[in-house]
Amino acid sequence: MKRIPIVCYCILLLATVAQAKPTVVREAASDFTRPHFQVSRPPVNNKTQPDRVMHADLSTFADEAWILPVRSAHLSPGQITPRALNMPGLRPFFLVGEDPQSLAWLRQRAAELQKIGAAGLAVEVTDAEALARIRAAAPDITILPVNGNDIAARLEIEHYPVLITATSLEQ
Repeated sequence: MKRIPIVCYCILLLATVAQAKPTVVREAASDFTRPHFQVSRPPVNNKTQPDRVMHADLSTFADEAWILPVRSAHLSPGQITPRALNMPGLRPFFLVGEDPQSLAWLRQRAAELQKIGAAGLAVEVTDAEALARIRAAAPDITILPVNGNDIAARLEIEHYPVLITATSLEQ
């Protein structure tokens, strides 16, 4: 009977010593791992100009359906009271929806909006077709779908369409 506990004790003692050693991954790839990690480092491009400003054209996404529908609970179509703003350096932008009033406003003011370089934010859009209708009303202007609740709260507005510039808020 005393042999069984001694055998068990020896097996437990040997089990702790007989465990496999942990594998250490080195920084430099060996000949064995080199073919598997060839793409781990991006290629060096010496032709870039780090001091040059890069602009992304966000209107050219292949598929914007992932962000739709866009709903802005604090905004609705309607009339606004024009007022002066003091926001130096603000690039002109406008808020619109897919409603008939917004589409008519866009068609009427498209040339002016393009001339001043205004960017558009579609704050009420149900689907990709509605976004396409909004963009068709002003084809040469970038219009992106975004939630307008923060803008509405900061500028204290409740309705769209609206044009916001550094000096004014108007319809």
